[in-house]
Amino acid sequence: MSLAYFISVFIHFVLATFWIGGMLFLPLVILPGIKQHPDRIKLLYITGLKFRFYGWMALGGLFITGWTNMYFRGLDISLRFFTDNMYGRWIGIKLILFVLILGMSAVHDFIYGNKALETFEQGNNYRFKQMARWTGRLNLLLAVVMAFLGLLASRGGVF
Repeated sequence: MSLAYFISVFIHFVLATFWIGGMLFLPLVILPGIKQHPDRIKLLYITGLKFRFYGWMALGGLFITGWTNMYFRGLDISLRFFTDNMYGRWIGIKLILFVLILGMSAVHDFIYGNKALETFEQGNNYRFKQMARWTGRLNLLLAVVMAFLGLLASRGGVF
């Protein structure tokens, strides 16, 4: 394997760590830390927008480095690759999970998260708050499953 491959894998790992770590940091550190703060909604909004920007950059980088990693490994990136062998099918599952993560992130970031913050002042944001929580949790679960599949793929796991 070339040095470029290992650099690509390293960047992929760092981006995945950032993505999952950020999804854990917000609810486990930021939210409890600002719970009693008088400007908690403003702080959550500002923090969420910052993470949204860098989170989407991380997802874009994960997409690029994922394809780059497959290229450097010499994999035939074709429909046949994804259907004719177990390794290709598992990589196909990772790609499907990635598309689900993109969709769930869009719903969380641009629909439920925004609505929950917008309606907070009115006191009727329970539904949006719950949906934002659950879309975030589901997205975290998908990301962890995808990271586990990446670990299996890189270490020979069940493939």
